[in-house]
Amino acid sequence: MEVLENLITSLDYILDTKRKRHITGGILLSISTLFGGLALTVMTIRKEENKNE
Repeated sequence: MEVLENLITSLDYILDTKRKRHITGGILLSISTLFGGLALTVMTIRKEENKNE
């Protein structure tokens, strides 16, 4: 439990300004979109491979 408390305290200290929080949020959204696109691509490719067999 102390590890989680230390992590939250560290994040609060690092993201102390509104600008840093916005930059971090934008980066997290970009990463989410990237992985979502990759997952969609993989699912689409698998369906095409099954149809060809």
